[in-house]
Amino acid sequence: MPPAKPDRSASNWDYSSRAADPRLTGDQVIQRLGSGLAVCRRKRCKLRVSRLRPATNIQSKRAPCAEAKAYIADNRCAVADTKFDRRGILRIRGMHIDKSWLQESITRASRMHGVTIMHKSHRIAVGIATAVGLILLSGLPAQAPAQTAGAPTAAQANAVGMKCNGKPIATDPGSGKPIADPFKGKLAGPGLPEGLLPIDGKVRDSILLPDPPCQEIVSPAGQEDVGLANLQRGFDVYSWRTFIALNWPAKSTNVTSIDQAQADTPTRWEDMDNFKQLLDVMLPPKSPPPTWPTDRAGMEAERERLMPEQCRALDKQFPNRMIVKMIEESFNEPFKTGPLIDQQGHYAIFDILMNRQMFKYITDNHLNTKDGQMSAAKSGLFVDFPAGQNDTPGTDGTLGAFMLKVSWKILSPDEIRAKNFHMVKALVLMPQVPPDDPNAKRPCLPETLGLIGFHAVHKTASRPQWIWTSFEHVKNVPDKDEVANNKLDGPYNFFSVNCKDNCPAANATPPRPWDPNPTLQLKFRKDDSFKSQIVRETPLTDAAKNMNKIFHSLLPKASVWQNYMLLSTQWPSVFDCTKLHSQSSDAPAPKTDFLKQPDMTCSPAPTFFANSTLETYSQAESDGGVPLATSSCIACHGNAVGFQTRPSNPKPGEVNLNQSDFTFMLEKAK
Repeated sequence: MPPAKPDRSASNWDYSSRAADPRLTGDQVIQRLGSGLAVCRRKRCKLRVSRLRPATNIQSKRAPCAEAKAYIADNRCAVADTKFDRRGILRIRGMHIDKSWLQESITRASRMHGVTIMHKSHRIAVGIATAVGLILLSGLPAQAPAQTAGAPTAAQANAVGMKCNGKPIATDPGSGKPIADPFKGKLAGPGLPEGLLPIDGKVRDSILLPDPPCQEIVSPAGQEDVGLANLQRGFDVYSWRTFIALNWPAKSTNVTSIDQAQADTPTRWEDMDNFKQLLDVMLPPKSPPPTWPTDRAGMEAERERLMPEQCRALDKQFPNRMIVKMIEESFNEPFKTGPLIDQQGHYAIFDILMNRQMFKYITDNHLNTKDGQMSAAKSGLFVDFPAGQNDTPGTDGTLGAFMLKVSWKILSPDEIRAKNFHMVKALVLMPQVPPDDPNAKRPCLPETLGLIGFHAVHKTASRPQWIWTSFEHVKNVPDKDEVANNKLDGPYNFFSVNCKDNCPAANATPPRPWDPNPTLQLKFRKDDSFKSQIVRETPLTDAAKNMNKIFHSLLPKASVWQNYMLLSTQWPSVFDCTKLHSQSSDAPAPKTDFLKQPDMTCSPAPTFFANSTLETYSQAESDGGVPLATSSCIACHGNAVGFQTRPSNPKPGEVNLNQSDFTFMLEKAK
């Protein structure tokens, strides 16, 4: 039998442990927000099991819905019977919804999920309950608490996630086809073509935009002498456009253009609506799963929930700072090759972030925990993140999966005053040393951090091996040729021009122990006896230098972003290889073919390059004079795996891969 009706006169109802009965009538529906969705069809209601984000705008467990009758289910208040008032406002405690907005959202949500919403007679309550769940499921922006209809608030305007630009910035005058860039002349030479600068104002405005490209636009045809140079040029233009967009002032600021950005202006990638730190996704097994609400209040609540206990007091003293939680990978470079120590004797700090599309894929597939990855249900999963794609006729472009890896240095008072770094005020939680000691002291430090390295990695429909962009601060290190020829332009962040005697060897790893000492905070040694002496093994090409000059010319001379340069862009170069798609009928979009042989990386170009702050000790050359494979982004990340296991009863001839689609993120699941 269906469960008995609840006593609606009670001020609190708790049905969090009751299973929803598929035979419930419309009057008895229970909408289990967080685990399911009640959908009314004719006179019966069925439970559609779906993954729903928390309904942060709806009242919590045991809180009465004073202005609407409701059931309490899964710690959320689900509407079961209510009305619009005379002004067309649906009133729920702490939440006012405009009728026209709701109807439009219902239409979009129902189309998205193939559900017909009942609007008439006594079932209107079920229709509204279903609609609220559908809207939340669809990720459509909900109105903020206690806001009536009218102009959207700043929080509402911000809570949409990062969009992308799927339109070309230039077209060929003859054919009208999209081209990579509007710059005239060859760039693969020792200097810029005569007359190229200054760039026309309209051209400049078409390039400097707040949304990153959805997908690259490249061609082997162009102004350079060889096709490979034309392709590299197109990818480097894509990289600079991406860098500009990601570092555009955040919408939460009052700064509307990168021209007006100061050294400490928050950027779009730092906004919690657009990117999320890896350690806020890969949570301890006993923690509630991560969420990423679409409203600003919900995002703030999630930040508060994940705040380290050691930082809570400082957060009240220094509110709204970036929280950086350190683990070994936050100070020890890839393959545990050692920390990087600046000229003030501090550790460099590393952090990894993902966008909403990556987060959704990871959580939808339960890849944020070891148990989820190792489950039998995921043994046959080919991890395949969504890909970005430019506009097509009638369809806007999509951003696809995007991940960032950044490096910071702790700024001295003089460096803060000089404003030569993009900087953020942060609370830095030191790593747990040793990692297996839960009682280890972990100080939380208020610091001002300066950006020194920036990897932006984007998966696109035409580059399923991802596009790998790398930027650095111009004063990080000298090139090895500059050191050999004594053409130095210091001071540098990780090289001393004044060190003559007893200097560390170039690119030498620091002496052990490497773990930060909590009593020294983030100083490497009490006596400052070691500071890294780093040089760049692979100098920038002439083409990269010229591209940097062009984009620096587009920025104000006093812009802090004049201090950052593109090293290069790595991309899979064999087009026939990148076009291959999985033949499996049940493979999810974008159907990446992970069985490409003999080279699933599709021949990265350039073959080798490294960021001096993010792959410091992986840029060296072997005795044979050939750079290590680890100085290739794609080749290195092609080895990334997770915790997936083979099925206990594999089918004959069935292929099972333990791969993680070129990201080491999944290895951090707990």
